[in-house]
Amino acid sequence: MVPFVVLGVWLKSERIGRFFPNADFGEFAVKLSSDVAFGLAWTLLWAVLLLYVRRPRIRWSLVSLAQLLTAVIGIHVVMNHAYALRTGNPLTLAQVVLAFEEADALSGLIKSQVDGNTVGLLIGVVAWCAIAPGLLGPWVSRLLRGSVSVNVRRMAVAGTATLLLAATWTAPTTSAAFSLAPTVQLAVTPIREASAYPEALASEAPLPDPTTTSLVPRAGEKHRNLVVITLESQRATSAFPETKQPVTPVLDELARQSTTPERGYTVLPHTSKSLVSIHCGMAPPTDSDNTEADEGGLPQRCLPELLAEQGYTTAFLQSATEHFERRRDTVANLGFHRFIPVNKMDNTGFRKANYFGYEDDIMLGPARNWLGTVREKPFMLSFLTVTAHHDYEVEGNDPIDFVDRPLLNTYLNAVHVQDRFVGNVIDMFKEMGLYEDTVFVITGDHGEGFGEHRVYQHDNTIYEEGARIPMMVHDPLRAPEAIDGPVNQFALMPTAVDALGFDLTGEVEYQPSLYSGQPQGPVIVSCWVRGRCTAVLDGDRKLIHHFGDRRDEVFNLAEDNYERVDLATVTDDDWMEASREKAIAWYLDAERWYDAYQ
Repeated sequence: MVPFVVLGVWLKSERIGRFFPNADFGEFAVKLSSDVAFGLAWTLLWAVLLLYVRRPRIRWSLVSLAQLLTAVIGIHVVMNHAYALRTGNPLTLAQVVLAFEEADALSGLIKSQVDGNTVGLLIGVVAWCAIAPGLLGPWVSRLLRGSVSVNVRRMAVAGTATLLLAATWTAPTTSAAFSLAPTVQLAVTPIREASAYPEALASEAPLPDPTTTSLVPRAGEKHRNLVVITLESQRATSAFPETKQPVTPVLDELARQSTTPERGYTVLPHTSKSLVSIHCGMAPPTDSDNTEADEGGLPQRCLPELLAEQGYTTAFLQSATEHFERRRDTVANLGFHRFIPVNKMDNTGFRKANYFGYEDDIMLGPARNWLGTVREKPFMLSFLTVTAHHDYEVEGNDPIDFVDRPLLNTYLNAVHVQDRFVGNVIDMFKEMGLYEDTVFVITGDHGEGFGEHRVYQHDNTIYEEGARIPMMVHDPLRAPEAIDGPVNQFALMPTAVDALGFDLTGEVEYQPSLYSGQPQGPVIVSCWVRGRCTAVLDGDRKLIHHFGDRRDEVFNLAEDNYERVDLATVTDDDWMEASREKAIAWYLDAERWYDAYQ
């Protein structure tokens, strides 16, 4: 087992060097202590068992069990290391389960993440567990053959308990998710999650009836068409670093001609969840099990269904495969008449964008064909792009030098291609004579992190690079307007309804339309993993609550757009506590909604 102690310490040292390159000795020691303590405790635990158990058959069973469990832990340590290097987050049990359940859909993602070093370490772990007892067993047996005093046994038990306790400790300012040994982190996560959301903060008000929502046409208004463009993994331009040339010229120009909030935010930074927020104007299921694709997974009535009752024809197109996250079922639950994934499109002449999709222009032809069949009816057409999704490998495009960081530059090139698609959609509608009769809702599903705050990709990137997204409602017949303060995706559905000439009625209370002039109120963003992190945006102030993983953070976004100066120690404690409770209550209410109706 000693090599496993060395393996855990070595891999953690590599992660510390990657994410905390300027750590001093004390900080390095704190971050490494859990791995050292757990490795020694695990080794000592089996030694204690062998000191107390003398019957050969039971001892043989213990050694066999030790081999098996140590192999499992070793595999988890290696996979956690690979996952953490790519995302900045630990590998949770829920994600392991999801990987097995969705193996076919996630195969491309998994293959893109597993390199030769990871495979070699996994083979080494299994091989060592298989051969080490045979090689070292006789030597260890001779070492343990003599009598051992009672005091030594007691000391071994006390040492094991002490080391196990030491393995669970981290400094208040140090992320427990990073510092704890992977096995310890896996064990304490359910405990921390269980205490993350006190039920006392949940509302006890009667739940509204989701079936009562409907649209009421306003007299004398023409019911125009609606196009929703959801931009995959696209953070807001304001969250980009300084670039050598504009990355999103199309969106920048459209924003100047549109109703645009000062800062737009995702609700939950995961594509499937964002699609619910955008199209339904309500919280998505807060689980990580993709229940929005289950039968009855969305009890609320979403915009495609509501518009269909008013004579609209609806379709959803995506340039990604339909199997990823059971998208066909989610789209059906949203209420769309037609779903056209990339599997049903002719890919001749189009290039791969990443491991599960093609460049977004592949949707233009099918969209044009579909529009040709519905010219006599109002319609809702929703696009979901894929070009800016990890691993950002857009084939056949000459790279542009936006920034000096290679991976970030690759991403920005993908965003640039995605931006071009938005312009192509607008041009297509102008060519077809549909532009002035159409309202365009353009938004991101979530942003993307590149280590700005030691987090990569998006699911749990709660900082601006992961949470802030492009957001605009482009109406060719309406004067542009800038909306002060933060706005999240919940406002888009009511604004689209307003722009099309309808009023929302029913028991469910929605966010005010951006056209209404009413305040949007504090905005809440939640991480995908339950109890990992959440944020509250109140004007220019932003609180990030880490659920005890480390101390909470506060930023003034008006003065610190890139969240570099934490103001928590000089911020009013009452405001921080009220903000935390507001975020927790929102999450509990969302869970209560789906528990009652799903």
